[in-house]
Amino acid sequence: MKINEQLIEIQEHFGVISSEVILITGSIILLILGILKTPLLWVKGVTAVVLLGCFIYVPKEQGLFFTQTIIRDNLSHLMNQLLPLVTFGVLCFKTQKHQSYEFYFLLISALIGSLFMVGSHNLLILYLAIELTSYSSYLLTGFDFNEKGSEAALKYLLFGGLSSAVMLFGISLLYGVHHSLYFNTMEFSILNATALLFFLSGLFFKTAIVPFHIWIPTTYQGAPTDVAAFFSTVPKIAGFAALYHVFKWTNELFNPFLEHFILLLAIVTLLWGTLCALRQTDIKRMLSYGAMAHSGFILPLCLFMETYSVFKFYVVFYTIVNILAFLFVQLHEKEGENVSLTKFSGLGIKFPYLGGISVVWAIALVGLPPTGGFLAKLFLFSTAWNYYESLNSLYWLTFICLGILSSAASLYFYLKIPYFYFFKQDQGRKIDISRIHFAILTLLAFTLIFLFIQPNILDRFAPMTNP
Repeated sequence: MKINEQLIEIQEHFGVISSEVILITGSIILLILGILKTPLLWVKGVTAVVLLGCFIYVPKEQGLFFTQTIIRDNLSHLMNQLLPLVTFGVLCFKTQKHQSYEFYFLLISALIGSLFMVGSHNLLILYLAIELTSYSSYLLTGFDFNEKGSEAALKYLLFGGLSSAVMLFGISLLYGVHHSLYFNTMEFSILNATALLFFLSGLFFKTAIVPFHIWIPTTYQGAPTDVAAFFSTVPKIAGFAALYHVFKWTNELFNPFLEHFILLLAIVTLLWGTLCALRQTDIKRMLSYGAMAHSGFILPLCLFMETYSVFKFYVVFYTIVNILAFLFVQLHEKEGENVSLTKFSGLGIKFPYLGGISVVWAIALVGLPPTGGFLAKLFLFSTAWNYYESLNSLYWLTFICLGILSSAASLYFYLKIPYFYFFKQDQGRKIDISRIHFAILTLLAFTLIFLFIQPNILDRFAPMTNP
């Protein structure tokens, strides 16, 4: 294709990336506001406007665009609505010293990379999107500028660099075999399967799949709590969406090898996350291992196109409950301190309403009614059982059994928070929570319960856009 034809095509397809363009423009504006030393309240307001604009002006076109490097489908439509909204939720966290115009710029940059991850149909575009997200994440991890945060950022950087190198090697192998960087040109062979596994390492790193999970607990503990909330949702869900697109083109070629391999990773991940979470006393480390276990639950849903509705419900529920849990933790912590279980001792006597909120998000993460977590686990296990019956696969049966055991074990560590809140002796700790944050906690908790009552509400939030 000639250059002038490419320029015409870019001009015609420009509206397809309207969300990303809004975010890029907004990030430049944030830098300018920082140079002009604009008050932080204005910077935060502009960030909120940019995120809401990105949420509202979501492209509805479907197909392959920009010489087939960008894909638009139901999943990308969902992610272009969900991820900016989740980032807006992170924006509502309590204001702390580390929040500056650079902080919000990096937050928007990571979101831009995440949206391009979701919309990539080209190996190189996907790699660059992951790198943009990763570089922003490395900097955000150490934004408290203390020893703990610097250590977490360094470990994150080292493990991220290693997985990035392995991923790039896999891309070079795939390109060497096919002379193409597009997903839909892959063919089955031993070399292709090996290259695909190397390539997937970068996405497994983003989604905290064993053995690319080592950075998770240190990063979540060392990073500011609002940053940890962002990591646990936006880049992670974007990574799963990218896996969904990759498997869309490769699953038929590599099935059943790929299916069995992914199920094995999912089983190991949910078991490792659950077992490690059982012995944690630091809340953020416990939530990090719990997030790993949920990664194990979500991963098999990326294998088949038929599971889109279950995948959609699970990731929406997961993002809501994670934002609620980390916001709850941040409102109870003093800046720069570790939040151990003992910090919640006896607070239920002074703040019974907050204790009730802790019960809601704890049982939602376990998967108990009356929260959306129950339906998310029910839909997941029902889908897994259907695949077990149709394929007669021992892998699916093992996943179901161990998944149920993992959910039962999670009762022990998630319900520790309400237990300490109501049944431990008061230590005289004082907390100061504004009415706005009380309202946000209430809204998120109510949403989790509402998802149990009306699970079909998501079809209005992110409807199928196919004609």
